[in-house]
Amino acid sequence: MQSTRGFTLLELIIVVTISIILLTIAVPGFQTLIENNRLTSVAASIKNNLAFARSQAVSLANFVTVCPLEDNQCTDNWINGIDIFIDSDRDGDFDSGEVLLKSGENFNLNGELVFPSNRVTYTPDGLISGNSANFRYCTGNSRVGVNIAYSGRAKIIDSSEFTNCD
Repeated sequence: MQSTRGFTLLELIIVVTISIILLTIAVPGFQTLIENNRLTSVAASIKNNLAFARSQAVSLANFVTVCPLEDNQCTDNWINGIDIFIDSDRDGDFDSGEVLLKSGENFNLNGELVFPSNRVTYTPDGLISGNSANFRYCTGNSRVGVNIAYSGRAKIIDSSEFTNCD
């Protein structure tokens, strides 16, 4: 006599029930993990763009501006991406004859990215013209920041250093 292999209906129901319970526990943890990864990615992108602009200013011995460009002018709409260009005349506009070094992609449009100015300009010695300030990215209740010091150095900051993106 040949035996038939397989699962009984009761075994299948038990496995499906256990799977549903495990998924119910795991899914919120994955959502938190995804959100934390998104925040880390945005902060790293901002920091890397600032470090790139600083190094280009020093190596090219020229003024380099970081800003979101719209119609070749710096705006305060940072969520649309960060553009980096040589700004020889330091006017914050991407004029003919100036070189676009890097064009940024949009950040998560469900979030908010703010900075107190519409641009950051690096001098040929790697300093920024202006005062130190914080980029702040918020999405829902989560937030992350990047501080840019007068020295031009950028670092990711703890979200406890600011309360919101306003």
